[in-house]
Amino acid sequence: MKFRAFAAVAAGALLATTLNIAPAQAGGGSHHDSRTTVKNVETLIEGLGGPLKVAHGPRGSILVTESFAGMLSSVAPDGTKKVLASAPGKEIGAVSYSHGTTYYFENVAGTDENPEVVGPALLKSISHHGKTRTITDMTKWEVKLNPDGKTVYGVRDAPQTCLDQAPWLQSTGEVYSHPYSTAVSRGNVYVGDAGGNALWKVDARGKASVLKLLPAEPVVIDDAVVAAAAEAGLTVPECMMGRTYWAQPVPTDITLRGDWLYYTVLPGSPGESMSKGKVYKMNLHSKRSYVVASNLSAPTGVAVDERGTVFVTELFGGGVSKIVKGKAVNVLPAQMASDVAISGHRIAVSTNALAPSGSIVTATLGRSHHGHH
Repeated sequence: MKFRAFAAVAAGALLATTLNIAPAQAGGGSHHDSRTTVKNVETLIEGLGGPLKVAHGPRGSILVTESFAGMLSSVAPDGTKKVLASAPGKEIGAVSYSHGTTYYFENVAGTDENPEVVGPALLKSISHHGKTRTITDMTKWEVKLNPDGKTVYGVRDAPQTCLDQAPWLQSTGEVYSHPYSTAVSRGNVYVGDAGGNALWKVDARGKASVLKLLPAEPVVIDDAVVAAAAEAGLTVPECMMGRTYWAQPVPTDITLRGDWLYYTVLPGSPGESMSKGKVYKMNLHSKRSYVVASNLSAPTGVAVDERGTVFVTELFGGGVSKIVKGKAVNVLPAQMASDVAISGHRIAVSTNALAPSGSIVTATLGRSHHGHH
């Protein structure tokens, strides 16, 4: 059995169980934090079909992928929506915008009833004239390079007799591409591939190279893991207790600031609902990564403001948090917040992302007044 962590979450397969978990109020009591810096909170638009990703577009617009509806839309400051791309039956996601050009992915993954399907994962761009072109197919590069093909996921140190009782507890990285996020800099498109568990760089000619293969995330098998597996109809044998499960390090969002690429990781099953998520920052030159925050509840969006403050959305957490000394401090409560984008002092958040009717919320980032208690 293969786990497609985020494809499964987005398709709603695991939601019936995970949504019963009360949202964790990140950083408890944070609404008393006088330095909370979000104001003028407004709902820009409702009724969206799976607004998993948002980006700031031209002239104050917000770009949003309606992943379940197979649409990419632009929402004007007055809430008027215009469809920019439509691909019914496919997943449209991973939107970003730079210098007049909109970038997004049109994926077969994440939609099909049969999640084993390996289909095109097309990186596309729309010019400011409205001309759409396909830059590359990430599935082609995944088939060619399969960065995590030699990675052993699951339990690595169990005796064979123990593994035989639960063969699903060990696998290697399969050939599977599910690009979930993009960020653009200097003509290159950076891609977070939630299927291939890697970060890629695609140049203007469409040539892709592996920027970083993400290492598996360690999760100790305890009662909580056993309970999460049981919800998915899987039994963890006694001989696995206390061992380390190396989860797929599913990258769910990326953003760039200077020479740093920030990315969120949602460890694959059984970690989706267990607050095992992390935010990292990676130096683009050294390729070394550093943990920015951990113990997040399905972090699926990350943004960095002009002052270098990191903001995250936690799909199963309390909304938007800013990271303060490695801890998430809630600054904008919201249900099922899936992505956050910042431009200047403007913040856009997609909320109710897995509900029948998703929304975009906008707000202003104010400066915090230290000492004005």
